[in-house]
Amino acid sequence: VCAQIWPVLSETLNKHSADNRIVERCCRCLRFAVRCVGKGSAALLQPLVTQMVNVYRAHQHSCFLYLGSILVDEYGMEEGCRQGLLDMLQALCIPTFQLLEQPNGLQNHPDTVDDLFRLAARFIQRSPVTLLRSQVMIPILQWAIAATTLDHRDANCSVMKFLRDLIHTGVANDVSDPSEPSRGALGQSQSLQTRRWELGLAPRPEFLFSLVFLQTFCRWLENSLKGLPKETTGGAIQVTHKQLTDFHKQVT
Repeated sequence: VCAQIWPVLSETLNKHSADNRIVERCCRCLRFAVRCVGKGSAALLQPLVTQMVNVYRAHQHSCFLYLGSILVDEYGMEEGCRQGLLDMLQALCIPTFQLLEQPNGLQNHPDTVDDLFRLAARFIQRSPVTLLRSQVMIPILQWAIAATTLDHRDANCSVMKFLRDLIHTGVANDVSDPSEPSRGALGQSQSLQTRRWELGLAPRPEFLFSLVFLQTFCRWLENSLKGLPKETTGGAIQVTHKQLTDFHKQVT
């Protein structure tokens, strides 16, 4: 049935690509279809992603980002689908970032912010290393930091959920080593709390909830410091235990 209705939905998306109301309903139908059939809709994945990206480049309907999050949820753990889904995310991010870069972009497009970070959070949940090692990770994190000040409940909640899952995943899985891009992305998240207080903004409940992971972060930092080389190859002391302890105390 899904294979039979796809050509109709595809033609509808092409013909009414500028009509947000019709596109949103097509995306809703496709979401339900993917959820209903699950892995059985794999044959539609490539043509669907291709059309999503093509239409989204011309018309930034945020429902495509939401649909993308469903695809990641269903296929993100499939080895053969991860790169294709990452390519989809990167292609969708280009026009999304351009939209948000406009004057008052975050304030004028809260639905886009909501759906973008819903999509990013799905990647963190289903295939975290794929996202953390990608080039798009750093700009996504930078937009997340900027969006923590957005006064829109749904969008702010999605941003905070993404950040919470990012911190929790980085600690729980201890991904790669400090020299890799994934560590750089995790490291940037340390500025979140400082950023909010510098702007004089009281934290929203979602932000306070994300701080529950502070204790886990402290343990991750302690383990990372323990893994640092204490001596050079020649036996010279590079850093003492007291220096590491003092550093950990100052940070936490």
